[in-house]
Amino acid sequence: MRKLESRDFFLITRSHWFAEKMITESPFSSLDHATSFARQLWFKESRIQSWLDAFSGQSHLYRAIAHAPGPMMREMLHWDRKYRAKFGFEFVTSTETWFSQKILDEVKARYENTLVVELDIAAQEEFKNIEHGLERLWERLTFSQIQEASEAAGEVVPDSEEKEDIVPSGGSEEADSATQNVSMLSYDLNKTPKENDYPYSEMSPEEKKAWHLAMWATRYLNP
Repeated sequence: MRKLESRDFFLITRSHWFAEKMITESPFSSLDHATSFARQLWFKESRIQSWLDAFSGQSHLYRAIAHAPGPMMREMLHWDRKYRAKFGFEFVTSTETWFSQKILDEVKARYENTLVVELDIAAQEEFKNIEHGLERLWERLTFSQIQEASEAAGEVVPDSEEKEDIVPSGGSEEADSATQNVSMLSYDLNKTPKENDYPYSEMSPEEKKAWHLAMWATRYLNP
């Protein structure tokens, strides 16, 4: 996996300190490695200001209002202002924003907490969002890596084909062979390995690597 960049964390967290630490530590060997490091960093090494920076990028309660029925909107706006006035930061939850009633119930219950207790709960909820963000990022980067490997394999053209694009007349067998070679270099991720039916024994090491990556993607991205 490649080294992470600032843009990778734009939709994951607004804590610049946290993002920079993750970028410095990257590349990670696996999603579990990235998540484990992120957990240690978030709960053991982050300062309170880093948490507050991350909270400031959230607006769960406000966004949930868009999914709330008319009578509930005013009540949610009221609790949004009330929560921020008491704790000084945005309400953070890992509950999906379309569950308006559940989020409203959460903010009412958590409003009764002390600042210390609520700060801890908000940090835990924010890390759940970070975990989900890392999962989406890993899936996207993995898919991009597979695409790049497949495209690189597809660009490998034998010298004989570069010199002559015209199939000799009467050479139906040669035409069939050329078609087979082309299909061997373009793995369709919408098909299973059996449907693609690649002549594995005839592949070069680079083509075999792309083929294995594509088969892995079929299982990982389309379980």
